[in-house]
Amino acid sequence: MAGEALTPRNGPCERARQWASLRVDGELSELEDALLEKHLEACATCSAFATRLAGAAEALRAVPLERPQIAYPRFERPVLRLPVGRRVAIVAVAAAAVVGAFVGSSLQKPATAPAPSGGPQLSFRTDLNQLRQLPHQTKQPAPAPNRVPGQPPEGFV
Repeated sequence: MAGEALTPRNGPCERARQWASLRVDGELSELEDALLEKHLEACATCSAFATRLAGAAEALRAVPLERPQIAYPRFERPVLRLPVGRRVAIVAVAAAAVVGAFVGSSLQKPATAPAPSGGPQLSFRTDLNQLRQLPHQTKQPAPAPNRVPGQPPEGFV
């Protein structure tokens, strides 16, 4: 049957037909071309498919290109033109927004956290000394929570 040669039967035949199509377009690597040749020597249906595919592509490429009978109009995107005064106004509003954002952000001061009172004040040096002692200790008791008296424990709010 004519349609039988066009239907791939298994994975290698399907791959060989894809390679045959790539070969017609000149996009097949040397390795794939060698593998395709080896498969076409062993498979008559794929060999017939590759021959028909190459013949059809050659026939299509031999026919001269046809020009369409209808002249289609070219679509050109309309150019949006604003008056000069409106362009200046847009730039002025954008500049005012940028300056306002800059001034507003530079005037804000970060909120300072209240210093804890009543607890021990630790410095970088004491923290460093504690870190140096860690490898020598087996287990260190958990430190007492450092919180402001009268305030709820951390995590409650």
